[in-house]
Amino acid sequence: MSLIEDVKKVCDRLAPLGWRDLLLAHGVDITAANLKQELTKELPNINRTIKGFEDFAFEGKRGIESGNPARSLLFHAFASPNVVSENLREYPTLGEIEVIENYVYGVQPPSLEDLRVRAQGQLLAIVVFAYEYRPASETVQRKHADLCFSRTGVARVGTAQALYDTKLRGFLPFVKEDSQLFRVLPARYSAYIAVQRRGNSTTFGPLRFQNGDDGRLFWVPLHKLFNGKECIRNLDLQVTLNARHINEKLRRVHLVLKNTGWGEPDISNPPFIFSDGIAELTTKPEFGNGLLVPVVQKNLVEAATYQGKPLTFKVPPNSETLSSSLSISADRTTGARRAPEYVHARHKFSNGQIENLNNLPNVTEVVQKGDYNALHYVDFTGDGSIEAVCPQLAVAIPRRVPAYSLVTAPDFFPNCDQRELLEWTQQSVPTALRQNLWRVPPETLSDNRFAPNLQLKNANFRPEDKTVTAIVCLPLSGSVKQMPLDGSPTMRHAYLPDGASGVFAPGWDISFDTVNGVEHLAAYGLGSPFPEDSKLCAALSTFWPAVAPDATRTFAPNPSWPTVSPLTDEEIGQVGNLAWDGIPGPRRVTRNGKNFIEYTDFAHADYVENSVQKKFSLSLTGKVDVREYEARVLAMANVYRVIPEARSQWSVFSFRQVQPTDSELQQAQTQTTTRLAGIIYRFELYRFGNSSPNPDDFRKQLVEIQETATLFVTPLNILLKRNNAAWRRV
Repeated sequence: MSLIEDVKKVCDRLAPLGWRDLLLAHGVDITAANLKQELTKELPNINRTIKGFEDFAFEGKRGIESGNPARSLLFHAFASPNVVSENLREYPTLGEIEVIENYVYGVQPPSLEDLRVRAQGQLLAIVVFAYEYRPASETVQRKHADLCFSRTGVARVGTAQALYDTKLRGFLPFVKEDSQLFRVLPARYSAYIAVQRRGNSTTFGPLRFQNGDDGRLFWVPLHKLFNGKECIRNLDLQVTLNARHINEKLRRVHLVLKNTGWGEPDISNPPFIFSDGIAELTTKPEFGNGLLVPVVQKNLVEAATYQGKPLTFKVPPNSETLSSSLSISADRTTGARRAPEYVHARHKFSNGQIENLNNLPNVTEVVQKGDYNALHYVDFTGDGSIEAVCPQLAVAIPRRVPAYSLVTAPDFFPNCDQRELLEWTQQSVPTALRQNLWRVPPETLSDNRFAPNLQLKNANFRPEDKTVTAIVCLPLSGSVKQMPLDGSPTMRHAYLPDGASGVFAPGWDISFDTVNGVEHLAAYGLGSPFPEDSKLCAALSTFWPAVAPDATRTFAPNPSWPTVSPLTDEEIGQVGNLAWDGIPGPRRVTRNGKNFIEYTDFAHADYVENSVQKKFSLSLTGKVDVREYEARVLAMANVYRVIPEARSQWSVFSFRQVQPTDSELQQAQTQTTTRLAGIIYRFELYRFGNSSPNPDDFRKQLVEIQETATLFVTPLNILLKRNNAAWRRV
């Protein structure tokens, strides 16, 4: 079947579902007898006032513009998440969008010589990119809606099948019927003929141009590769993508720690190192080609077995720990991580029985003392490569450049991206507040300039390849008109690396190591299993914003790590039973006439246990979009501006949004003769005193209340009441 026949099949299905009328409003009839002629004719009356078409490229003037998806009206209509209407009764599948995309590149297929001319004599290669079509505000040039490309993709593990929302043009993590399930989140890849060029902010980028990018080399896509005779003139192509992934966390633990009970050849076998069961390229027609989907697991983590027995390791005596997690130090000179930063070691295994060390009051001291066998756990994260093979081009274009593929932990804020928060901080937050917002800024993986994992076997990665996580676009030429940028943020899984965390400390999604003095990305430096990282990142002031919830107020106050992005009472299980991490929030208690806040003791909180017991949930945090996230961070910063000492001497006990009808709010407004408008947050803080274990339950911590403050906060006003004093406007 020819490409135009494939396009006709898609148009015939969607035309009666509202799409014919929508596209007729722009002057193109997708039911025309001569569809190719209809799609390639000039359209003098494109209506960019119709919802979703505001950011369609001003230079676009056809239904299909050869070689240019962003200037192809039909592709934009099908692919843009902003093109929605009550009159559209269904939306295209990912596979149908790919059909239109391929036709854009195949309507007038170039020859190899044509592509060499476009490359201006520079070396061509077959390069694999992760890519997606984005609204103007999320693109490289921010001129119009456009395709964005990166040689790194970020998929996420889960316990339920992938779900593509055709209206949103993206994948969603939620399972409506079960709040404790996580859908796997895929990443989409394709092969392109590409050219290597130095960074250029006016032609292809990269996004968020970094110092020195004008001297760095980036692979820039020129032409998409797909099967058949219509991709490149005079050639009949067969393009195959191959995916390989590795999880070698347990192997790395035993390579770095000594006398743990295991060595070669055992640690070269699963589950010390494994490739199966991480992620696969799907063959489902509705998903098209090149979609990498993590393998659905029964659980996010599970106890490891080897040779039919539970897999344990000898915890070294006098071990280093952070709280009750076994800690493996980074290289003191470079900061490189040769092994997981934190390892779960709180389930002692002896005589065929598991002893839960969390049931001991001195769990941290027991882990530090070591010299016992602990049960290993595995997760199903990993990193690897996506490589393209095309025999028909093997001689003409011998160089093949694979993509770097990450299969990472769940994102508990799927509707917030690192880049969105970082750019909001840099561009919109008042200078007086900016420096006090974050303990760790929301750095994006796409801003890092590291090589991919150079220790992956058969991946063909190169040490000089420092721009693998950068995001670029198809090269622009000439003057391009600025289109509106005020579209709403997309509400779908972001699988390009501006939605992932950077490598510092390490990141939530990736770490780094060195080989022969060259820094490179590597997944094996993250926690084993990943909930060990999740616990510590969350407890340290949302250490990685946009993925790690801020759990500081779930645990006893730490003066060095104040709350930055508060979770609501409901989100931490202080109200209801849907705590994101399965740990109920703090509560007020009275002992011997004194008032305390009772917390779960941090050392006894076990995210690995909670993961095994399926207590994690993103049903509430997943509803938080980037605007809500920003509003919370700004509100918290304003609280600290009003009570400066609160950053180190006070703790947030309660946080929630209130309605104008709230009786306490109405009383505060009456006393201050102030009427609050917009989103109103209620904070309840207390100045903390001494902390001690609860004598009735050592897994709980009691913190003395010395003083209280209640605040109602909006961007314009703050109403404050200290202890039992009257309300006042600040």
